[in-house]
Order: sequence, then C-alpha cells, then structure tokens
Amino acid sequence: MTAMRQLRHRFATFLRDEDGLILAESLIMLPLLIWAMVAMFIYWDVFRTINVTQKAAYGIADLLSRQRDTISLNYANGLQNIMDFLTPGGHPVKMRITSIQYVAATGKYKLLFSFSPNSKAGKATPLTETEVQAWKGTKVPTLNDGESVFVLETEVAFKTQMKTVLAGLLIGVDDGTYGQFIVTRPRHRRLCLEGTTTCT
Repeated sequence: MTAMRQLRHRFATFLRDEDGLILAESLIMLPLLIWAMVAMFIYWDVFRTINVTQKAAYGIADLLSRQRDTISLNYANGLQNIMDFLTPGGHPVKMRITSIQYVAATGKYKLLFSFSPNSKAGKATPLTETEVQAWKGTKVPTLNDGESVFVLETEVAFKTQMKTVLAGLLIGVDDGTYGQFIVTRPRHRRLCLEGTTTCT
C-alpha cells in the first residue's frame, strides 16, 4: 500500500513539475518564428518591388504627357536611365511606350509609334497596329475621333532573394513577372517619336 502511495505521489509531483517548460515551448515555436521572419522579408521585397516600379512608371508617364508632339530618340532612350534611377537596387525594368490615335472612320486605332529603350532586362518587342486593336474597349477607354493617348508598359522579372524550399513551398512566393499598364492622355495634341512617318 505504501509503495502505491509513493508511486502516486511521484506521478503527481511529475505532473506538477514545470522545470524546462520554457525550453520545450521555445522548441515548438522556433520553426514558426523562423517561417514568419522569412515570410515577412520575402513579402516585403515583393510589395516593395511592385510599389517602387509603379511610382516610377507613373512619374515617367507624367514626364511624357508634358512633351510637345515629338520626342527625340535620345529623350526616349534617356527615359530608361530615369527608370533605373527611380528604382535603385531593384530588379531591372523593361519599358515600352506606345502612342495611338483613334480614327472614327475606320473604327480603329492608328499606331503612331511603339518603342522600347534598351535596359538591363533587354528590350520589349514593339507592338504592331493589329496588336493594339485588342485594347479597344478593354484596356483603353473609348476615344473620340482624332483623340490620342499613349500607353506606358513596364515589366519586372522578380527573383526571390531567398531561394529555399521554405520560401517556395511554405510561403507561396515564387519568381514571377509584375508590370504596369498606364494609359495617359498627352497635355498637347499627341505624342510622336522622331524619325517615324506615322504622325502626319
């Protein structure tokens, strides 16, 4: 009977003993804390890349909207330097500037020019007049006869800074392409590019 009481007493003492409890809880929570720190870093990098690129793209669109009719090739190529300056330490950004004018008689857009300056990420392929027709009623608002707008497109190939299984599988962030599609009306009649024959 005494042995049974001693066993019960020892078992009860064991259940009440809290020595090492903090260590055990720490070991359970440590993986979750590591995951949260990695996730915050990666998500912050994604949103920072999108945000900085978006602000830079709107700044360049505003610069273009203030130009009178024709911009030079040097000016158009120099816009890439501005983009690089406005996105310091970020991922390389491709740009494409496309200027269009609506012709009511045909019900189509006239392509004034489509141009992409050189960048560290390469050049975007210039668009054709056939390709810009797909924007009608979807990406570009309805225009009046002779009205002109230009579209600034940007593309960033995002690369995850922490290439780990933890980043790819558990956090759900992988390499991807992010971009902007900004439609802007010029403050003057239209935006043309030096050396093109479509702005007549």
